[in-house]
Amino acid sequence: MRIRDTHHGHLTSRMSTMLRTPLLIGLWLACMAPASATELSLSDFHPHADGQADDLPSLRLCFAAAAAAGGGTVVIPPGDYGIGIGEPVALSSRVRVVANGARFHLPQVLPDKARMVLFAGADIRDLAWEGGHFIGHCFDWRGSEPAWPPNANTRMIVVTTSPGGTTGNLVFHGLSSDGVAGAVITVQGAGASGNDSAVQTYASDVSIGDCIFERTGKFMWDYGLLWQITVWPEDYDERERALAASYFRNDLVRAVRMGDGDERVQLSADGPAPPVSTSGQASQAVCFFGDALPQNVMRGRQYFVVESAADHLRIAEQPGGPALRFTGAAGPQARMITDLQAAYYALYAPTGSGPGKGAFDLVGCRTVQVSHCRLSALGDTMHIQKSDGIVFTGNHITGSRMGAFFLAEHCRNATITGNLIEGTNGSRVMSIEKSCTNVTISGNIFQGGGRGSWINQPQNLVLEGNIFVNNTTKGEADPRRGRRTFQTGGWERYPELYFTTYEPGGRYGPVIISGNTFTTGPEALAAMRFEGGAHDVLVSGNVISGATTTVLIEGGAEVRTADIPAGDIQRAPAMPATPPRIPGSPGR
Repeated sequence: MRIRDTHHGHLTSRMSTMLRTPLLIGLWLACMAPASATELSLSDFHPHADGQADDLPSLRLCFAAAAAAGGGTVVIPPGDYGIGIGEPVALSSRVRVVANGARFHLPQVLPDKARMVLFAGADIRDLAWEGGHFIGHCFDWRGSEPAWPPNANTRMIVVTTSPGGTTGNLVFHGLSSDGVAGAVITVQGAGASGNDSAVQTYASDVSIGDCIFERTGKFMWDYGLLWQITVWPEDYDERERALAASYFRNDLVRAVRMGDGDERVQLSADGPAPPVSTSGQASQAVCFFGDALPQNVMRGRQYFVVESAADHLRIAEQPGGPALRFTGAAGPQARMITDLQAAYYALYAPTGSGPGKGAFDLVGCRTVQVSHCRLSALGDTMHIQKSDGIVFTGNHITGSRMGAFFLAEHCRNATITGNLIEGTNGSRVMSIEKSCTNVTISGNIFQGGGRGSWINQPQNLVLEGNIFVNNTTKGEADPRRGRRTFQTGGWERYPELYFTTYEPGGRYGPVIISGNTFTTGPEALAAMRFEGGAHDVLVSGNVISGATTTVLIEGGAEVRTADIPAGDIQRAPAMPATPPRIPGSPGR
């Protein structure tokens, strides 16, 4: 079956049509059944099938028999299968798996930093997988039920590609999950050595359809949550304070003294003093909390070190600025947090968390279709990175703690259409990250996100006919829904839609933003924001209403806004990026 359009690098209309209904997908799965007449049933390998005792040995034997036969159909009958901790079941090529009605029960208890993969294979071709429900116990910081540690990582199906190998024709239909602490489906091409943006060998022709993945994907705390509980403990209950005490980077906390009329922050003798700040980066900033503070020092706000000695510091509001002379003294329980990059941004994920992102994780794939799925997550909801020829259509994202829709770095030729994305006060409702090229986003609804929609240095992007409704809820002055920022000590504020660059002197464009509807929420900084570096950007025919209709254009960004009232356009020199650049972190 030919499913690739060699002229345009996209799915052909034939394949796109085939994947629109469960019946047609079922027909395609039947067509993909291997030529071998071998049919194997897990029941012939004597599983316990009680949902508790470990059925991994039976699964290994069954799939090994399929591999020895050169392929075939593996039937996992309806029932409950206990899964223990051990080596993954080996996948092989030319296999069709029928697991409708099968429920895989992952262990109730996992150790700290647990790593688990259930099925795995490299250079797999012609794999069709239908059905199966995976049941786990992903950590939920708001939940009361027993759960795995926050950094546990459980991935169900992992297909990798060796340099020069061949991975292709992978179809996943009708799978479901609840509480899995990692991706149910991971497909990876082979990266190019020494080049983070390049793919040496793509995995090709990957289809995910009619799947339901709920509360699935590795757990993430979100930016600044543990920091916020630590700095404002009175806003949280005993259980929440205990979580922060256990999982915050307490090694970054120092006892300090600050006297009235003094300029010195006197340090306890339990570690080296932070160095003088040479820039405004978060890694060189400190903040204070824990007790009464001098009147001119704000709890949680960043300050910079302008003098550093073994037993004291002097701090200022800006790097290299004048040292503060304290008005009033700090109480005896005053504390300082150093390295706000590590304390705030890097703790979006638990210390020691495992690989992968989202309910499905596709990296280095060519010709990708994700259709008619329902997804929610206690971290990122989904993740597509360094892939080419992407169609994401007819899906419903029902909730996310972090990024909802996430098209990550260096993707090409993507069509995102007809989806409902509900951010549910997570982080960014949409992220198009790092030089994605030839992207069309049309006919989608984005609502209820936390930090707006972030598009980072794109090339050739069309944003047309979408609806955006109040995606800046992280600005709410509510300790459980809102997030404070260390930059001011106050609540975050984000635009509904914003464009940034990640490279020094980076440029982005052409971009068309046309026929969209924006309804901004009360916490929105602006309807749109364009960082400098834009060229050939057209904003036309949009309807903007709500708390703010402002369009911010900064740093000489070349943006044409013919039909936006002049009073709604604010031009300014380059300003601090939104969001701040976070080295080594995902764009969520």
